[in-house]
Amino acid sequence: MDPRKNYYEILGVPENASTEEIRKAFRRLAKKHHPDVNPGDRTAEARFKEVNEAHEVLRDRKKREEYDGIRKGAFSGGFRGGPFGAGDAGPAGFSPGGARAEAFDLGDLFGNLFGGEGAGFHPRGRGSDIHVELPVDFLDMVRGGIREIRFHRPRTCAQCGGTGRTGRRGCPACFGRGVTETEDRVKIKIPAGARDGATIRVPSKGEERPASGESGDLVVELRMLSHPYFRREGNDILLDAPIRFSEAVKGARIQVPTIDGPVTVTVPPGSASGRKLRLKGKGVRTPGTVDRGDQYVILHVAVPKDRSEEFLSLVERIAAYEDPDLRGQWN
Repeated sequence: MDPRKNYYEILGVPENASTEEIRKAFRRLAKKHHPDVNPGDRTAEARFKEVNEAHEVLRDRKKREEYDGIRKGAFSGGFRGGPFGAGDAGPAGFSPGGARAEAFDLGDLFGNLFGGEGAGFHPRGRGSDIHVELPVDFLDMVRGGIREIRFHRPRTCAQCGGTGRTGRRGCPACFGRGVTETEDRVKIKIPAGARDGATIRVPSKGEERPASGESGDLVVELRMLSHPYFRREGNDILLDAPIRFSEAVKGARIQVPTIDGPVTVTVPPGSASGRKLRLKGKGVRTPGTVDRGDQYVILHVAVPKDRSEEFLSLVERIAAYEDPDLRGQWN
């Protein structure tokens, strides 16, 4: 957590934004700037880290209250030095009205905000869990795989050892909180058949609390990205397949993609748009089992675009064979 950053501005939400508004803003920006979507783009990667950091603070009620309190206390009192402004007094002082710089104790500021040294900042017991949303490709969710994620994790401040103070002053490295945020990495295994919104818990990779030394967990929420042509319903996969008018009338054998590779299917003669062809066992695996759903190929008859006189004359001849009472059930 960095009180110098405006997390609301980073996510593009007002300061009274609801948790749902914050979540939606994060998902939109995360999909846009995720490193997997922008390979090799360091600007997008930095932006993704910034968005993730803002989301981690604002989505958690306690962290958000702490962040708002710090910013309110830090920026409303006229401090102009160190991390709170652009003045020249340095991190431990300010010089109102030309007076000599006087000592400014960061520890006192944070102590006043949160009920004294240690109160609210380092509650005894386990650290909080860290929640991260991870966009995952459709096929990786279906097939499973290993992904490495990067996230910001509160750790015990190395400079003050988690006390929040260096000598008689508040620690300038952690702003008197006793913890600093560092980037961490972890590899997680995505089980085959994982659903959108599924969570994976990584023990002891959450927030670290200096008073107890016991860390919370990292909770990774999987968000499935859309696929160009596959759709998922439960453990079934749907695929829209265009077929020619002649193929619909006479029947045909066509090649279609599946998550296991292309296969050939038979289009029965007289197939209409909307007909479903079932590919048994070509769907998504039920996690922890060998059972799989099915794939359904949904046929869509493509209407020829030719409007020549010869073609239209042919259509008139075909019309003589069509059902004249096709919509009679509506009468």
